[in-house]
Parts: sequence; C-alpha cells; structure tokens
Amino acid sequence: MFSGLARLVGWGFFPLAILAKLPYAMSVVAVMTSVVGVRGSYTQAGVASALVGLATAFSGPFFGWFADRFGQRGLLLCLAVTNAASLWGLGWALRADAATWTVYAAAFAIGATSPQAASMVRSRWLEAIRGSYSGTQAEKATSVVLPYESFTDEAVFVAGPIVVGAIAVAFGIVVPLDVAALTTLIGISGFALHPSSRFVRGHARNMMEQSTADEAQETPAVAPASEIFRLSVLLPPAGMACIGMFFGSTLASLTSFLEQFDKAAAAGMYYAVMGVGSALCAFAVVLLPRGFTFAARWMVFAAVAFTGTLVFTVLPVFPAVLVGLVLCGVGIGPALVTLFSIAAEVAPVGRVTTVMAMMTTGIVVGQALISALVGSLIDAFGTGAGFLATTSACAALFALSCLNMYRRRIDVSAATLQA
Repeated sequence: MFSGLARLVGWGFFPLAILAKLPYAMSVVAVMTSVVGVRGSYTQAGVASALVGLATAFSGPFFGWFADRFGQRGLLLCLAVTNAASLWGLGWALRADAATWTVYAAAFAIGATSPQAASMVRSRWLEAIRGSYSGTQAEKATSVVLPYESFTDEAVFVAGPIVVGAIAVAFGIVVPLDVAALTTLIGISGFALHPSSRFVRGHARNMMEQSTADEAQETPAVAPASEIFRLSVLLPPAGMACIGMFFGSTLASLTSFLEQFDKAAAAGMYYAVMGVGSALCAFAVVLLPRGFTFAARWMVFAAVAFTGTLVFTVLPVFPAVLVGLVLCGVGIGPALVTLFSIAAEVAPVGRVTTVMAMMTTGIVVGQALISALVGSLIDAFGTGAGFLATTSACAALFALSCLNMYRRRIDVSAATLQA
C-alpha cells in the first residue's frame, strides 16, 4: 500500500514535505531564544512568541480556505517569500537594536505568513487518495498516510529545537532565524512546485476549466462554508486545542519541577522521553484493527494520557514523573493521529485544506493560550498548579471524546430511523 501511495505522489514528495515542515518548528524556538539572547528580556520573548502563535491562528484557516478555492501552488510561493522576509526582518531588528514594537511587528508577520505546511501536506495526501481510491482502499490508504504524517510532525518538532540550538552555539544566537528563512524559501517553494500540486488545484479553478472545456461530466459539488461549523467538524479541532494546551502546560510544569533540583536545563531531555514515545506510538496506529473505531480510539487514548497526568500530579517525584510522561506519550500520539483521521472523515467536500488548517491551528491556539496562564499559576501556587493544568487539558480531551461518541450514536440512530 505504501509503495503504491509513494508512486501516486512521487518519491520526491517525502523529503520535500519534511523540509517544508521544518522551518516552523525552528521558528518557534528561534524567535524565543534570539529575543532572549539579544534583548535579555523573557517578557519581550514571551510576547513575541505569543504574537507568532496568535497570528498563525488567525491566518491559518484563511489560507486553508484560499487553497481549497484557488489551489496551493500560488499561495505557497507567495508565503515562501513573505515568511522568509519576515524571519530575516526579525533578525535585522535584533541586530540593529530596533525599537521593541519593530520586533513585535516582525514576530506577528512571521506568524501571519506561516505557510501551514503540515495542513497543506495532509490535504494534498487526502485529495490524492480521494481522486485515486474509493471505498475500503481509500480508508486503508488514509490509515497509512495520517499516522506517517503525525510521526514526521513530531520528529520535526523534536529536531527543530536541536537544529536551532546547534546553529546558535556554533554561529550566533540570531543565525537560526536566517537559516529558518532560507529553509522556508527552499522547502516551501520546492513543495509548492512539486507535481503533486495537481491534486489540489482548487475547486474554483477546476470549475472554470471544466466550463471552458464544456465537459459532460459534472464537477462534484462543493459543500457550503456553513458545513464547517457543524459539531462533527468542530470537535476534532477542539480536541487539538486540548492537545496544544497539554503540550504547553507540560513543558512549563516540567521545567518548574526540575528547577527545584537545579536541573531545569534537562527539561528538554525529559520532554523528549514523551515526544519520542508519542511519535512511535502515533506511527504504530496503523497496526490497530479496523474494528477499533476512531471514536473509541479517541476515548481510550485520551483516557491513557489523562491517567499519565494523574500519576505525576498526585505523586510529583522523579520516577513517577518519568512514568507519567511515558504514559502521556502512549496516549497523546495515537490521539493526535485519530483526531486527524476523524477530521479527514467529516471534512465537507472541497473544504479539506480548511479543516486541516483548523486542526493544526488548534494546537497553536491551545499552546499560546495556556502558556501565559500556566506561568502565572506556577509563579503564584507552585509546580503542582502547573501539573493540575496539564491534567485538566487531558480531562477536557477525554470529555470531548465522550461528546463525540454520543454524537455518533445519535447520528447512527437517526440514520437507522430514516432507513
């Protein structure tokens, strides 16, 4: 199956997709470290990072809508240039000791022009599968692709900070911004021009070409925009926001916990224990039986992650924290893959990129919203309050899974009555 999918999009698609995802993973860390290193202010660095996240949250769904309507190629080429320019702009502002508002403006521009590579890659896969497979074959292809993409997402987000750190140590604290800009220009442009872009030409363009050719075959109807606001479509992005809150609160809480033992510098290593386990378990989702439904998977893996958070919240000592992080990784990775699978299943016709953008934006929004709140809680009440916020995020993820299961049962009952 995988070799057939590879032939469908071309083997060059794989390295280009990873290269396209890497700049954002680098940018988030590079903005924080470069602002702190040059300005010496955690407040300015926090505001700059939050502006990147919030701007991405606002621009992401719009870019998804635009790509659904007009295709990915032109949009991505434009964003490759503007995002690279924004990254270089922040580097210039820091080197020139420009006014604080200039730094903030550049940070906002970085988020506002973020190319949304992860959602673009997934939507390209899903449209290729929809156009080439049907029925059971399409389901099997989707179940192979989405775990792989989640695995590469997490691998890139583990690699991004490492690359930034190595470049900063070797060449200077601002240089990672320059490298991220160059990687954006090359990776995003290459992905935009890849032949697989034929699968995502945009429904407006498809309709125009069909009308010009006066073909007899009808173009599949595009679902109205209002379909995006159905509960079944909104639940997966809400679940992703919970996962974003989990990631944001976990890193802050773990850093605070280790700081008590003068080991705050090791936070990344402990966090990597969860990240690596999460990535491996995400990739292993492809081995689960088809009878284990997406709705049931969401509920089960959310419960596993919730159990992991309870372990280190109730017993905040080194061995328990390590066990809890491993359990969280076992639950969060498969839950993330499952949410993308559900989103692909419920995405309205012609709105796939929009829904995928909502999914990736959900993580960014959740992480941005929780970061400042958890920091304040830890300052006021200690590490335990941070761990409690992590537990609350997973509890919300589990509650949404229950709502999704209830919704599905109602839909099945209604369909049975109509039949």
